[in-house]
Amino acid sequence: MKQKIIIILVLLAFAGISSAQTDSLSLQEAVETALKNNYSIITTQKNFEISEENNSWANTGALPTVSFVGSAAQTYNFNETDNYKSTNLNATVDVNWVIFRGFSARIQKDMLEEYEKMSEGNLAITVENTIQNVITAYYGVLLEQENLNISELNMNLSLDRYQREKQKKDMGTSVSYDLLQAKNAYLNDTAAFLMAQTSFKNSVRQLNYLMSAPVGSQYVFTSDFELGNLDFSYEDLLAKMKSGNSTLLNQYVSLELSKLEVKSSKSAYYPTVSAGLSTGFSDMETDYITLNNMDNAASAFSTSANIAVSYDIYKGGSRRIAVNVAKIQDEIAALETKDLEQALENQLAQEFELFEVRKELVVLAEENLKAAELNLELSKMKFENGSINSFNYRDIQILYFNTALNYQNSVFNLVQSYYTLMRLTGGIIDDFN
Repeated sequence: MKQKIIIILVLLAFAGISSAQTDSLSLQEAVETALKNNYSIITTQKNFEISEENNSWANTGALPTVSFVGSAAQTYNFNETDNYKSTNLNATVDVNWVIFRGFSARIQKDMLEEYEKMSEGNLAITVENTIQNVITAYYGVLLEQENLNISELNMNLSLDRYQREKQKKDMGTSVSYDLLQAKNAYLNDTAAFLMAQTSFKNSVRQLNYLMSAPVGSQYVFTSDFELGNLDFSYEDLLAKMKSGNSTLLNQYVSLELSKLEVKSSKSAYYPTVSAGLSTGFSDMETDYITLNNMDNAASAFSTSANIAVSYDIYKGGSRRIAVNVAKIQDEIAALETKDLEQALENQLAQEFELFEVRKELVVLAEENLKAAELNLELSKMKFENGSINSFNYRDIQILYFNTALNYQNSVFNLVQSYYTLMRLTGGIIDDFN
């Protein structure tokens, strides 16, 4: 009864996969979809657009301001002599311009440009992280798919063994103990297959999440475990990392901003020169009801210009403190840059060595898998003709299962190391340009 239930569950699971609509999906398509739809990329792109808008002379105070003030009023006066009304019109245009304030406008513009560079760098970092995450998720799906195939093969081998033991038991050539062992192995391998199926579905859901695709989307995955050039020179990778690592480039921008902060704090020691221009027009008219000889009207046009120089002789030492703090923060930024350079170089050395080791491990795992496949094939024939018992066959079956999984994991680990190196050296975007 349990055997029938398990078989039904497996068939239903397969039916659930095959009944859903599937589309083909390559690694390139997965990356392109994520770059188009990923919410983190879209948000970071919007922030970059904001920094582009902010990078303007209008935000530095370097441009003059023009203001207009206008008013109109009409007054009615009722008295014993005569009633009259008064009309007043006034308009003023003021132009104000801070001509000089210690080069702060130029410094502010330079800072806005650096902030735009940093925002662009943040976008590059987000894109790189997304690409690496999608690649890892896609190859993770391929890994789980291979594990599922291996688990299915292992389950079928156990089923074949179990059915053979049942036939032997029916013929009286096998004992109940051997039948129970075969049944137990089949049930365990079926459970492992169901768990592998769950892991595969979860890996597809994770890939859909990274691509911002519907969680239930299913695909036929057309890419294989393929890598580019696997021969790297550490010196070349180090040079590329120093010139192309997005995190390091952003740190250089932070260092430049800290230097501009020092210049900005020093600008407070300079005087401020400002100029202004004002133009006004006024019109007043009084209109009596009966005493028209008392009516009067007057209008005037005025203009004025001014220039002012102001300088703070003493501000209680606040300017000196601001300069000293900015210098200390610049020193901190320089130390953080050196620390990041050293940390990245250390990480690159570790990843490069790990990559070289994993290349060798893939070769060893492949040779081991070939031997395990041949051993399983020979052992199956020996088991069928009675040369080895079921326990020996089971041991060889488990050995093949573990060896096959180890090979797939070795390839997956090599892929991870490869794209980690690409990410560290800033080349991962070029691979999917």
